[in-house]
Amino acid sequence: MVLLCLSTFLPGCHRAPRTLPAGAWGAPTVTVPLGMPGACSLAGVAPELIVVPDAAPSEWHGRFDLPDYPRFWQPAAGDREIARFRDSVRARLGSEPEARALIERQRKIFAAMPGDWSGEANNATLLLAGGAGRVAPISCLEAMLWKWQAARFPMLAHPTEFGALILRRSGEVRVYLSSADLVGQRFRSTIADHVRRDLADGFRLVAHLHNHPFLFDRVVGDRMWTVDGTVRDVAGALAPSMADVQFYRSLRGSLGLAEGWVTNGMQSAHFGAREFDLLTGR
Repeated sequence: MVLLCLSTFLPGCHRAPRTLPAGAWGAPTVTVPLGMPGACSLAGVAPELIVVPDAAPSEWHGRFDLPDYPRFWQPAAGDREIARFRDSVRARLGSEPEARALIERQRKIFAAMPGDWSGEANNATLLLAGGAGRVAPISCLEAMLWKWQAARFPMLAHPTEFGALILRRSGEVRVYLSSADLVGQRFRSTIADHVRRDLADGFRLVAHLHNHPFLFDRVVGDRMWTVDGTVRDVAGALAPSMADVQFYRSLRGSLGLAEGWVTNGMQSAHFGAREFDLLTGR
């Protein structure tokens, strides 16, 4: 089994204290059908659950098969849930949660820390300078996946990360979504095996998406992997961590990953496979 742990801050994973069955996290039961304009939600879409040996109690792995609607790849403009989340973040920050400002805020914190933290700062610098990656409003598909996780664990009260592998072939989108009660994420070899079979069946691996949550009210040693230097880091920044970059490189080599995507629930940053080598990895 391959186990990779990714985090915006420290590459660690820990077990969560509870298990939630599928459908138990309060996802809305009424939504616009996928076939209707404006639907950026997985509510009402039944996933295929994937059993992963030795999974931690809060881990959930599943596959969503969706029609390849053009709007999935367009900005999730006018999404009320995303707008409400932005209002909540703005209230906590006391300022507009603008992508560049969040990246610069985090970059300065990392740059002031010793040792390997300079690599984290370098990735932020590259994104700000246009040397690697591009920032855009969150897309409809990204919003669908982010909102699924946010319905399971409220993003501000109980921040967590998810990981999703997004595949396409003619007329189809297939998503492998892995979720847990973690700031950080686990990638399991069981999911990689599923993707390999799909690649042999004509799919291509478009992207790996994961989220960088906002981390408020931090104290050293908490579940958000806080150390002395990151107490003031509210996160939500879109630069990939060094662990993220190393993971992207690994998936590029093993599964042909084309892009790495990072979202904070409002904006996203996209990095092409060639840019993985410009960024700093572990």
